[in-house]
Amino acid sequence: MQDPSRPATGYPAPPFHQPNGGQAPPPATAYPYAAPPPQYYNPTYAPPRPSSLASRSFFRAFFATMICLAVVFGVILIVTWLVLRPSLPHFTLHALSVSNLSTTAQSLSATWNISFLVRNGNGKMSVSYNALRSSLFYRTNYIAESQLPPFKQDTKSESTLNATLSAAGTYLEPRVIDDLNDEKAKGQVLFDVQILASTSFRSGSWRFRTRVLKVLCRKMPVGFSSKAASGDLVGGDKECQVWT
Repeated sequence: MQDPSRPATGYPAPPFHQPNGGQAPPPATAYPYAAPPPQYYNPTYAPPRPSSLASRSFFRAFFATMICLAVVFGVILIVTWLVLRPSLPHFTLHALSVSNLSTTAQSLSATWNISFLVRNGNGKMSVSYNALRSSLFYRTNYIAESQLPPFKQDTKSESTLNATLSAAGTYLEPRVIDDLNDEKAKGQVLFDVQILASTSFRSGSWRFRTRVLKVLCRKMPVGFSSKAASGDLVGGDKECQVWT
């Protein structure tokens, strides 16, 4: 009889089942899911540096400040201009005399003495006149000119401006000479007088930009007696046009 304490022989041991077909299990990972795909790196892209960001912020702030200052300065100028309300001075032709007037077939010679009354009507602004030049014309034909000394006018003041212009053999077309002689024979010749000046307005420490002042006294009548070589302004003071 077989000893029951001995193991039974004659039967093979049951096979041991291994997962994955007997291969070693994969190594353990920290995530239960598959790893994300690697990020794409663009070698041409570089994140902005802190210094470049600071420079952009500085320039933006600088330009914004300049724009604000320009706007504020413009508003101040407009308000100042409206408060002061500068007006152009008034020019009146007070006297105009001609002496030694003589003509040839193509030339004119004479001397003109002119006197202007200049009034600054501004109550808060003085006016300075520089580079003054007075010119005389006959029917848009240039005859003579003269430089005048600069001067300054205080508020609400009036000044006298004198000018002497001479023509010695100034050329004029024969038809123009004929027209002038015809007017003179009738007792009256019309002349145009012009003044150009560089002017600036000032009120205290405020000084506005310099502007070219233009004065035109059109068709100023000068009376002549029969065959006389001299004549004077007819009809008293004459207002002149003023603009800039």
